[in-house]
Amino acid sequence: MSEKVEDRIKELEERLATTIPNKSTQRSINYIKAQLAKLRESLIQIVSSKKGGGGGFGIKKSGDAQVAFIGFPSVGKSSLLNLLTEGNTHSKVAAYDFTTTTAIPGMMNIEDAKIQLIDLPGIILGAAAGKGRGKEVLGAVRSAELILIIICFREDGTINFLDLKKIRNELYNAGIRLNSQPPRIFIKEQTRGGVHFTSKSPQLMDKNEVKALLNELGLRNAGVHFSEPNTTPDQLIDFIMGNRVYTKEFVVINKVDLMKNPLSPEEITESIGHNHWVMISAKNQENINALRHGIFQELNLIRVYLKPPKKEADMDEPIILHKGDTMKTLCRKIHKRFVKDFRFSLIWGNSARHPGQKIANLNHIIEDGDIISIYIKIGANN
Repeated sequence: MSEKVEDRIKELEERLATTIPNKSTQRSINYIKAQLAKLRESLIQIVSSKKGGGGGFGIKKSGDAQVAFIGFPSVGKSSLLNLLTEGNTHSKVAAYDFTTTTAIPGMMNIEDAKIQLIDLPGIILGAAAGKGRGKEVLGAVRSAELILIIICFREDGTINFLDLKKIRNELYNAGIRLNSQPPRIFIKEQTRGGVHFTSKSPQLMDKNEVKALLNELGLRNAGVHFSEPNTTPDQLIDFIMGNRVYTKEFVVINKVDLMKNPLSPEEITESIGHNHWVMISAKNQENINALRHGIFQELNLIRVYLKPPKKEADMDEPIILHKGDTMKTLCRKIHKRFVKDFRFSLIWGNSARHPGQKIANLNHIIEDGDIISIYIKIGANN
């Protein structure tokens, strides 16, 4: 069954690659993309049912954030994990492919934060279709807050940017969207009336294209509204499929010790498509600290300090949150009772209008360096 689905996917991919985009072919292209989305989803379900369910390697999340290493075999993931965690893991290292056969977690301590790093088996082409241990690898990647894509210099001294493209494609086929946000689309299914499409901004698709795409994906009666301009067919398909993961990537270029003809930062940025990258040598332990700090910055972590009422603040052990987190997030991290019994907080720091501002709103956004006293209902457990 899975072979037939794979054959159909390959056939549609070839059709898509040979179809020249223009106004007259756009509806055909949208149809092919919708078919591919349904077939890839079907293939993932088939593979998952054969291999004992979906998901990754069953690694329990711990620490303040989780980062997944992904790359082709022998790019240096295991060596890098051992360096970043300062030897507090046991990831096997050897000079041959597929040394790592399971997911290996380790903890990196940096700037008061504990970041869980996961060394995954080397990805292979066809991972999204379940080849190798692709299902488990990509399942583990879906739960990470940051994906470290690791490529390397080849023996001839050049960077293999093609590997980066291949890995991104595997992630895309598995429903992982890198460096992007979910589209702001609203769909309300109805029992009759067909498809009604509205938008207050210019769009790439007209009503007929939207209707045809929704019908192909099984929605024949619905109200659709695009809140952002130029929503693409791919974004609409992703929204309807509903199981996409939106996360960030950080590119690590290993084995810089093999480099022969240096490239300028501008050239590397152009080849990668963004400036979120670093070159390292795990062998020579070069630029490892820069990578540590790069990971911390990419995760957008912040530190807040608790001040028990009428006592001094604990400035030695901050609580680690993410940029944009609210008072409710902080209370939940302390104990779920703090959300239920919350009365107000006093805040000193960047999120307060004045020192010691009283905040009674659990939706108040906390900022890095805030000092916070939390008051709960009388009689509630502290």
